[in-house]
Amino acid sequence: MSDAHPPVSESSIPENAQLAQLREEAAAAATAPDLHERVRDLTARALHERRVALNDIRALVEAIASGVGDGLSARGGEIKEGLRQAVSGLDEAVGSAAQAASYTLKEAVEQGRAFKDNELKASLEQLRDLETQIVDTLRQTASQSGGKLKEELGHLSDHLKHSGTRTGEQVREALQRLASGVKASGAAGRAGLGESAGAATERLSQVASGILDALSDALKRQSERLRH
Repeated sequence: MSDAHPPVSESSIPENAQLAQLREEAAAAATAPDLHERVRDLTARALHERRVALNDIRALVEAIASGVGDGLSARGGEIKEGLRQAVSGLDEAVGSAAQAASYTLKEAVEQGRAFKDNELKASLEQLRDLETQIVDTLRQTASQSGGKLKEELGHLSDHLKHSGTRTGEQVREALQRLASGVKASGAAGRAGLGESAGAATERLSQVASGILDALSDALKRQSERLRH
């Protein structure tokens, strides 16, 4: 897929000016009736244009949540529903970006790309941790806020901690697909690819499968912890 996102291990360090711009755009979105769509599109654009990478997700969540909070507070009135819509839009965009990144990893595995073991592991762990980073950053943003905004952001982060996020759901599905893909690649290598290609694919399959088994256990523990 030519428009897929690069593996999540590729990093972009956001500049303060870029984060300030994201915050301003998020604050402006809070005055619009279609807040969910505006925040979703803003988040997706930031990720797609590589202004912010998935492994800088904390900076992106903080900028957008703070910006929306500023805008809602300045507008006055009820902010609970506005925050819910904004975070839902952000969650939807991050989940889609994570799914795209997982497809890129899957294609690279299937094509026999020679990942360094730690490179593949880092990419998988970054995907795994996205949900926790979103929830933790919302909680941190709440602690740095005041008044009604602090209260409602705190309630929202607590809710997501127990109910889970769209991002978390999509990441778990993506890791399952990736596990199936690397196992299939290993089977194809054993079935009769060229000797060198088959050996490389088998080695990669063993490495990735071992990592994914470990991540599966970690995801199970994480899911149980988030929901208790």
